[in-house]
Amino acid sequence: MELSCIGIGAGPSNLSLACQIHEQIGHGALFLDRQVDFRWHPGSAFDSSELQVSHVKDLVTLVNPRSAYTFINYLHENGRLYHFLNAQFDAVLRAEFEQYLNWAFRRNPLVRGGETVREIRYDGEFRVRTDDAVLSARDLVVGIGKQAQIPPQFRGWIGRNLFHSSELLHIHPEVHKKHVYVVGGGQSGAEVLLHLVGRPEERRPASITWISQRENYLPLDNSPFTNELFMPCFSDRFAAMSEPQRKLFLRRFVLASDGISESTLRAVYQTLYRHAFLEPNPCDITLRPGCTVSHCINAGAGHRLTLQHGMEEVEELTADIVILATGYVNAVPDFFEPMADRLEHIDNELAVREDFSVCWDGPRDRRIYVQNASLGQRGLADPNLSLLAWRARRILDSLLQRAPRANPEHPGFISRTSVEGWPDPVAEEMGSGI
Repeated sequence: MELSCIGIGAGPSNLSLACQIHEQIGHGALFLDRQVDFRWHPGSAFDSSELQVSHVKDLVTLVNPRSAYTFINYLHENGRLYHFLNAQFDAVLRAEFEQYLNWAFRRNPLVRGGETVREIRYDGEFRVRTDDAVLSARDLVVGIGKQAQIPPQFRGWIGRNLFHSSELLHIHPEVHKKHVYVVGGGQSGAEVLLHLVGRPEERRPASITWISQRENYLPLDNSPFTNELFMPCFSDRFAAMSEPQRKLFLRRFVLASDGISESTLRAVYQTLYRHAFLEPNPCDITLRPGCTVSHCINAGAGHRLTLQHGMEEVEELTADIVILATGYVNAVPDFFEPMADRLEHIDNELAVREDFSVCWDGPRDRRIYVQNASLGQRGLADPNLSLLAWRARRILDSLLQRAPRANPEHPGFISRTSVEGWPDPVAEEMGSGI
């Protein structure tokens, strides 16, 4: 069947779909990305950053291990497969995985870099306006990622000495002899700390304070049974739950996707050890778990932060530089503005059907798919690489108007046969007295 599809964004999600369309159909789709070359979170691409998932969870392997777009084939074609095996990495470096993604981006003829989408309208077909042209398509697939999350107490002060961690390598702040505060106790916060303290001695901060709302710096839950939450069968099971059950589930299992890799935690602890006992000119590193920054005000060249522990105000501190490792959030892209009121929402997400198409007031055979934008509806795996290839395949099945292909994998070992069997979320939160 002939496709007529435009993909907006060619990050990992849409790149997976582009690779599958190229190999199965060969034409009928075009994926536009504002980047000329693929860059994966370039503002926070630290040299030591590692993937938190297996390299098998690449663009295509889990739906087609015979594809030419696999990570293993990338290593083979670049003459480094044996070297990769010999290196015995605990995890793939993000820098190498970015090279792989750029390799797929550049070799796929359906991907066009250097094209920024400005506006989308619908008049029987979708009209996609870029800086250079107006393109038409029957269907759209939006995969542009998320926006940096800026907590409200910081929003009036964003600038060169207060910024989100995703901009760190773009801004290159002068941190030498400065008092730097890192806000956010997840993987990004840990990587920012390691990046700062790993600078040459003559360029290191005078002090680094790492603040987390959590009571401790907690590891990613990467255990076998938890990883069953990142299988295709569970994504559909999660979608069938009621909205309160889904919210409770996400709270219960937050560390399945939002913890810190054990190797990173170990590196942080070893850094603290070296600077406490071995480093002749140590950086002053302070960890402040269980704290919330309740207020932030400008204080000359820096910012004054009010820290709270529970309901009690703890202290006020002055930071020269504040780096927010506060994650990312969904946002309807600006290019949807002409038709924004036609799209349905659930909380801060666009409402999606089983095939990841958006519920909107247009014809059912004119579809807008969204990728990496439905954690609240599809579960913890949605923003993760784990179901990247599977989700793209389901979207392709829908584009081709064919029934979703059966997954050859054995279902998960944990039996969750009935959504109704879950505890009542309200009673669970209040305590059952058992």
